[in-house]
Amino acid sequence: MSAEPGDARSRPGDFSAPPADGGAEPDGRRARRERGRQAVVDAAFALILEGRIPPSVGDIAERAGVSVSSVFRNFDGLADLQRQALDRFGSRFAHHIAARPVPGADLDSRIGFFVRHRVTLYEQSGPLLMLARMRALDHETMAVAVAHNRTALAAQTRECFQAEIAWRTNADAADLVSLLDALTSPEAFDLMTRTHGRSARQITRSWRSALRDLITGSPAPRPAAPAADALVAVSPGGRRREPGQDPRPHFPGYRPV
Repeated sequence: MSAEPGDARSRPGDFSAPPADGGAEPDGRRARRERGRQAVVDAAFALILEGRIPPSVGDIAERAGVSVSSVFRNFDGLADLQRQALDRFGSRFAHHIAARPVPGADLDSRIGFFVRHRVTLYEQSGPLLMLARMRALDHETMAVAVAHNRTALAAQTRECFQAEIAWRTNADAADLVSLLDALTSPEAFDLMTRTHGRSARQITRSWRSALRDLITGSPAPRPAAPAADALVAVSPGGRRREPGQDPRPHFPGYRPV
């Protein structure tokens, strides 16, 4: 049967038109509509991850291969579409937040594990997390989601370094967890990449070093300096002198003042 003028079948990319007879939506049309919705959400999700924050409706429609009007008919505005795209965060990236090191791992191994998951998470989902923080200012749903992620990241920090926290007082433990979590937060990663121009590799190196210093209270061991008696001392004028020898010049008739 050919499509009549005005029929949804005559408008490519329109997956939301209601059934012509006003009755129940046929299974085939419902499936096409749902595929179209998912294509739009996928498009918005991909554009956000590419750094298009926030993506325009036109960009989303073009990427999804649908009309702009179709986007608006299937979502309660651009904010609703962005929220649904942000909902994909859990299925794609939550495993980085849920990750825990193997029991019994030493401190350096746990630091490496922790930093690796944080940097990978922020590299892959940084723009998505940034959009969520932006939307949290005026959308309660986004504010709740951001707060949930912050709580989950703090829990990961606490559990990764439980052995180093357990013997501290409650106040000292809370101070340490908050420092470690803030140092490796999404905001810190944004600051280091955007403002300071640091690469993921450079951030990984600096975070590993800083975490160890904060947790142990001292820098990582450095190679030992040569012993003092192994150093070659040179007197003024370039002459070699033995350890303990007076560095002032000696020549006939010279008396130290």
